[in-house]
Amino acid sequence: MKKLMITLTMVLGVTAYVAADSVTTGNVLGYVKTLAPAADGYEIISIASFGTNDTVNIQDAIMNLEDLNASTVKANSDKIIVWNGSSYDEYGLYDDGGTNSFWMETGSLGWVIASQAAPANIMISRQDAVWFKTGTGGTVNSIVTSGSVRNDDQFDATTGDGFTLLAYPFTSSINLTNLVVSNATASVTKTSADKIIVWNGSSYDEYGLYDDGGTNSFWMETGSLGWVISSQATPTSTDLPLGKGFWYESVDGAKTIGFEQIYTLSE
Repeated sequence: MKKLMITLTMVLGVTAYVAADSVTTGNVLGYVKTLAPAADGYEIISIASFGTNDTVNIQDAIMNLEDLNASTVKANSDKIIVWNGSSYDEYGLYDDGGTNSFWMETGSLGWVIASQAAPANIMISRQDAVWFKTGTGGTVNSIVTSGSVRNDDQFDATTGDGFTLLAYPFTSSINLTNLVVSNATASVTKTSADKIIVWNGSSYDEYGLYDDGGTNSFWMETGSLGWVISSQATPTSTDLPLGKGFWYESVDGAKTIGFEQIYTLSE
């Protein structure tokens, strides 16, 4: 697999992008913009994989809170929704009446009694993706996270037994044909294969890890004829965009899976 070349430009504030054979980023710190969904809409985003640490507090996860929809009415506020392995924890962007809006649990008494309003204190891991929901009647904005080019060859992510919300933990988009995941389960039977499930804005697109009988297993749409007729088996050409997340389904219990980077660094 050919690796992309990363060049550090020493210019701050340049959004990371993928060109034909290279990725350029604003030194260690740049910015990644992800478009928020329409009002009342949902998107799965990565907000933790672009910092210099492997975890980030929810209050520091998004840089441009002043551009988002903050409110004292939780229905009108933008939301970060975190999958905890069995259910969701939801945080709305509370308007404190000043310039320091913060994420607060939507079940908090603070949405009813202003004196009880307090910032949530949770950490989001580099491997995690979360749902972002634009508030009712809210305007659509870009979600800005700080950028960082990670220089580890592999990042080990921990999955649950079944479904886990994940993000590709490196600072680039990636085509599923190049997404190598060590310790993933491949099969010629789609129900027995690990899956990546991508939200397209209104429904899901699902890809299973097909076992080609050799060493080059690949991700293939679960609706593909290749799961029935092996001669029709072909890799998908789907991209996972920078800043977006996905569901990962482990079919054989909780596991540690290794995501490999697709670029090398050049000064």
